[in-house]
Amino acid sequence: MLLASLLLVPFLAEAAPISSIADPIGFPDYASHEHLFPYMGGSGPHFSYPLSYGIPKEVPEQCTMKQIQLMARHGERYPTLKTGTKIMDVYKKISKFSSKLNGSLSFIDEDYEFFIQDTNNYEELTTFENSLDPINPYTGMQDAQTHAKEFLYQYGDMLENSTSFPIFTSNSKRVHDTANYFAKSLGDKYNVSLQIIDEDESSGANTLTTAESCSTYNKTANAGITGQYSEDYLKTIAKRLNAENKGLNLTSSDATYLFGWCAFETNVKGYSDMCDVFTPEEFAYYAYEDDLTNYYAYGPGYDLAKVVGSVNFNASVELLKQSEDLDLKVWLSFTHDNNIVAYLASVGLFDDNQPLPVDHVPIRNHIYHKSWMVPQGARVYTQLYECSNSTYVRYVVNDVVIPIEKCSDGPGMSCEFSKFLEYAEDRLDGMNYVDSCDITSTSNQTSLTFYWDYESKNYNASLIQS
Repeated sequence: MLLASLLLVPFLAEAAPISSIADPIGFPDYASHEHLFPYMGGSGPHFSYPLSYGIPKEVPEQCTMKQIQLMARHGERYPTLKTGTKIMDVYKKISKFSSKLNGSLSFIDEDYEFFIQDTNNYEELTTFENSLDPINPYTGMQDAQTHAKEFLYQYGDMLENSTSFPIFTSNSKRVHDTANYFAKSLGDKYNVSLQIIDEDESSGANTLTTAESCSTYNKTANAGITGQYSEDYLKTIAKRLNAENKGLNLTSSDATYLFGWCAFETNVKGYSDMCDVFTPEEFAYYAYEDDLTNYYAYGPGYDLAKVVGSVNFNASVELLKQSEDLDLKVWLSFTHDNNIVAYLASVGLFDDNQPLPVDHVPIRNHIYHKSWMVPQGARVYTQLYECSNSTYVRYVVNDVVIPIEKCSDGPGMSCEFSKFLEYAEDRLDGMNYVDSCDITSTSNQTSLTFYWDYESKNYNASLIQS
């Protein structure tokens, strides 16, 4: 397993984005850690999906785009209050070490500036203003702006007859800020109304965060399964760092937060020396533990996750069905990673009906990579296009076409529309969000309506830190 893990890293190094802003006079080589982004558990900067089938994400030449949908995650951010506090505690423990630090932690004694300078930045999107490096290429602000330009380049024609249109966002401040930066970067030509959808459970099914409304949802329901995964790699990390620095006494828990330090510091500074503390095998073990935890809490490994995701999947299917009758051809939504994961679990793109094992890292048979699906700034596009009087559907996840394996014989490995509807009906069969989540106990909103009634209701929920 160790050898297989090592083999995986160089492969991804080739697949990861390559861009460098290194400067010979001493600026950091920002691109030096980009090959590690797929191993940061979705906490580090955005990257394109590492495995490609070689299919262009552009609509096939003989076809015409009829509708485009986007389900996007907020951009790069600071850690949450809970995670940030834990990372801060580990930093204080190391920085207060009574002796000079040796080995891979020695950089902390070398004019190091810890990336959390203001705890008011917890939960916040990273921007040029709150970044510690003025040329940090990985801010959430810049990611959203770049995404908007890429969107216009590929789908701008879809907006020719719709210069005024909505963008839907949850009322989490970082999600809203991402949507706002995206909207403004489309340019003055467009009049965008941000429809701010409440995350509160009182929203019931009429939300982008359906797990929050689900009173029966228990993300630790499968803790008995995930708890079997070996954390020996964390013990090894702590033991190695303690051996280099006698008396430091780092724990396995401390080692976990060092990975978060690596990822979030990259968001804030553009690089992190903490990333050099780990071996390739340790990154592979950490990434798989994150896959495992997410799979059994928000993904296909938890049946209620599919139910929660079915609300947004069903709404997506309805928009596709009504495409000819709807004036708007572009539907853009912004939310959190776990909501997108649940949505994808309902769609089934990364569900091979093979439960993730806890006794080893499945190198060859492993399609569920949480950080590949939902890195910071994740974008999941649903394309509806017409070719020779027939209509087709396909998905593009983080710049890469991900075919529906059982239905991919259309142009560009798409799924013919009637077959797609059969596929969707089968995936949604038996999914009853209202009953399964006891929605009526907290809300009278038993269906998702905001895509259809935003003009009359003008959603404008107050922003929250979530």
